[in-house]
Amino acid sequence: MSHGDNVYFTRILLKVRDERGLDFSGYREAILRRRVMMRARLAKKGTFESYFSLLISSHDEMDRLIDALTINVTEFFRDQRVFDAIEERVIPAIVQKKKTAKGIRAWSCGCSSGEEAYSVLMLIAEYLGPKFSHYGVKIYATDIDKASLAKARSGIYETLQFKNMANRRKLLIDKYFYDTGNRKFRIREEWPSFVDFIYHDVSAELPFENLDMITCRNMLIYFDRALQEDVMKKFHSALNPGGFLVLGNVESLGVGVRDKFEEFDRASRIYVKK
Repeated sequence: MSHGDNVYFTRILLKVRDERGLDFSGYREAILRRRVMMRARLAKKGTFESYFSLLISSHDEMDRLIDALTINVTEFFRDQRVFDAIEERVIPAIVQKKKTAKGIRAWSCGCSSGEEAYSVLMLIAEYLGPKFSHYGVKIYATDIDKASLAKARSGIYETLQFKNMANRRKLLIDKYFYDTGNRKFRIREEWPSFVDFIYHDVSAELPFENLDMITCRNMLIYFDRALQEDVMKKFHSALNPGGFLVLGNVESLGVGVRDKFEEFDRASRIYVKK
């Protein structure tokens, strides 16, 4: 990579920060370079310098670059083993602690278009049954991708997002969604009020408080080690004692917080705050 390309790569990231408020300084550079170059090549620009010039003149290309940098891959109940553990072990443990039957609070960090947040909500609702309304359930679902958040707020999903659901969970589709035609489903009107979809940059902003569970799966892998440590400390401070942290399959606790959590389910990367 030439010095000139390095300069213009930095200018591209600064332009993204200044125009869109997205600071990628703590993200892994190699991943960012690949994603920027992918967009440059699709735009038929062979260098970061020529691509930077395009970004100056094209608002649409800036939108496409933001989509590439904040790429999200998600579906309902993605990774059945993890959601089995949440259903069978985590939610019962949370409910058992709620002696006053109030205030179950969870955070889906890096929520993309909302599939994970709604998956958690469905499992909580199924476990509580008719008692659900007494527990004050609230899920905060956050992301830095405004397009994904807009989709999440619409509550409309394609059948592709349900494709890997276990057969026993496919009954939940009819219970929590209705068919809008054209192979799309909309979340039923009684459920969106329990999930707040919020623009939030966990790398720069304070976390939520008094949480019983945080899911942050396959997002930390994009951060450098220092930012990973900082975010995990935020997660620790946000959780109630005995609260649960669910990470991605290739992620693990940072050195700075390793002594502050206990391993709850090694295979599913679930930890509990001491």
